[in-house]
Amino acid sequence: MAATAVISLHQDLRPLRIREFRIFWVGHAVSCLGDGMVPLVTAFAVIGQGGGAVELGTVLAVGMLCRLVATLIGGVVADRLPRRRVMACADGVRCLSQLSLGVLAATGHGSALVLAVGNAVYGIAAGFHGPASKGLMPSLVGKELLQQAAALQSLVRSASMIAGPVVAGMLIPLVGTKAVYFLDSGTFAVNFVALLMLPAATARGMRGQSFAADLVQGWSEIVSRRWVAANLVVHALWNFGMAVFFVLGPVLAQQRFGGAAAWGVVSAGMAVGALVGGVIALRWRPRLPLVAGNLVLAASVLPLLTLWLELPMAWVVVAAAVGDCCMILLNTLWDATLQRVIPEQVLSRVSSYDFLLTVVSMPLAYALIGPLTEQIGTSGVLLAGAALVAVPCVLVCLLPAVRGITGPQRAVEPAPRPEATAEAV
Repeated sequence: MAATAVISLHQDLRPLRIREFRIFWVGHAVSCLGDGMVPLVTAFAVIGQGGGAVELGTVLAVGMLCRLVATLIGGVVADRLPRRRVMACADGVRCLSQLSLGVLAATGHGSALVLAVGNAVYGIAAGFHGPASKGLMPSLVGKELLQQAAALQSLVRSASMIAGPVVAGMLIPLVGTKAVYFLDSGTFAVNFVALLMLPAATARGMRGQSFAADLVQGWSEIVSRRWVAANLVVHALWNFGMAVFFVLGPVLAQQRFGGAAAWGVVSAGMAVGALVGGVIALRWRPRLPLVAGNLVLAASVLPLLTLWLELPMAWVVVAAAVGDCCMILLNTLWDATLQRVIPEQVLSRVSSYDFLLTVVSMPLAYALIGPLTEQIGTSGVLLAGAALVAVPCVLVCLLPAVRGITGPQRAVEPAPRPEATAEAV
C-alpha cells in the first residue's frame, strides 16, 4: 500500500521532473512569498505614516485598479512578445518598486501618496505578469500535465498566503516596514533570475494587427465559446456573492465571537483549506472537469450559510476551510482547461479577460454591500450572497457546451517538452 502511494505521488509530481518547470516553480514559490507579504506591509506602512482606513483603502484601490487595467494590456503584450521576457520585466519592475519603497521608508519619506504610487506600479507589473504566466505553461509541461502544474503552483500560492503575513508580521515590530520591503524586493529578484534561466521561445502573436484588433480577437475567442463565456459570468457572480463573506464576516466576528482574533482563526482555516485543495487537485482528474469543478465550487456557499444560521465559530472555521478548498479545486481545473483548450497564441488575452471580468465584480460588491445591508438587513444580504455563490454554479453545469469539455487522458510518462525556438535576447 505504501509503495502504491509513493508511486502515485511520483506520478503526481511529474511536472517537477521537467527542468524548465522546476526552475519556474522555484522562482514562482519565492515570488509568491513576496506577494504574501505585500498586503500586510502596505497596511502597516500606511498606518505608520499616520493614515487610517480611508488612506489604506485608497492605496489598495489604486493598486487594484491599475492591475485590472494593466491586465488587459498585459494579455495583448504577452501574446505578441516572448512571455518569459514579459514576466522577467514585470518582476524586475516589482523588485525595483519594493526596493524604492524600502529606501523611502528608511529615510522617512513613505507618505500615503508615495505608497499609492508604489502600489500602482506594483499593480501594473502584476497585471503584465499574470497573463504571461498563464500563457507560458503549455510550453513548459505540455498539454497532459497542465492540471498537475496548476496544482503545484496553487500549493505554493496557498502556502505563501500563510507564510507571507507571518514573516511580515514578525519582522515589522522588530526591524520596521523598510526591512520587509527589502526582503520583498529580494523575492522578486530571485524570480527574475529564475525566469532568465528558462529557454527562450518565439512569440506566437500576430504582430501585424493593431492593439485594438488584438483586444477584439481575444474577446472573440471568449464569446465564440459558450462554455468560456458562461463560466466567466458564473465566476463573476461567485466573487460578488463571496464578497459578502469578506465584508460582513469580520463585522459578525466582532459581534458574535469576540473580534479580530476570531476572524484570524477563520482566515487560518481558509488557508489550511486552500492547501488541502491544492493537494487534492494533484490527484483528482475528473472526466468532466468544468462540471465537477463548478459543482464543487457550489459547496463554497457553506461559510455564508454558517453566518446566516448563526452557528458557533467552530462551524464557521470548518466551513471557511471547505470553501477555500473548493475554490482551489475549481481554479486548478479551470486554469488547466483554459491552457489545454484555448489556442496558445491567444491564451494570454483570454486569461486577461478571465481575470478582469471575474475580479471586477468584487470591488463593486464591496461598494454595494453596506447600503444593501441597511436596506434588507444582514440576514437578507447573507442569503442573497449565498444564492449568488451556489445557484449559478449548479445551473451552468446544465449547459451542453460545459458538459462537452472533457479532461485529458492520464499519461503514464510525462509528455516530451516542446523544443524551444531560438530568440534574440
